[in-house]
Amino acid sequence: MSREAEDEQEADRSTGETFLADTDLFFFYLRGGRCEVQAEKVIKQATAGLVSLKTSSEVYDDAISAIRADEDSLDVAHNFVSDMRSIPHVAMPMSAEVAEDAIGLYIEHGGRRRLSYFDSFHVACARRYGLTLLTSDGETQRYRLDRKM
Repeated sequence: MSREAEDEQEADRSTGETFLADTDLFFFYLRGGRCEVQAEKVIKQATAGLVSLKTSSEVYDDAISAIRADEDSLDVAHNFVSDMRSIPHVAMPMSAEVAEDAIGLYIEHGGRRRLSYFDSFHVACARRYGLTLLTSDGETQRYRLDRKM
């Protein structure tokens, strides 16, 4: 069985609610920051099977782009993505419908100090799969209020 199939089976064993995590969860858990306590709590719950974590498949590009924007090396980005794999989660596939919704959100709400490009994909993915979005970004949170996630 492939590593991806094992990860998906493990994530589907949870007994609790399923959430869509944005990239912040991984950064706060792996690198620390203002929400590291909350991120650690969520990861512990996921590891114990109390909650299930899903992500947009864009989460990896988002993480790598953020690391590269900080002018860190590709080795740092590679190690970060490897560390992300140790966290129980399943990436939800990108589809034309999710991408179309994401671009529509970004056209309507995107820009400086508003909904970011990558966050529009996380919001659209959460909408598509009917999941609650876990994010520390207040700007992202307000764009999900018009539809149940």
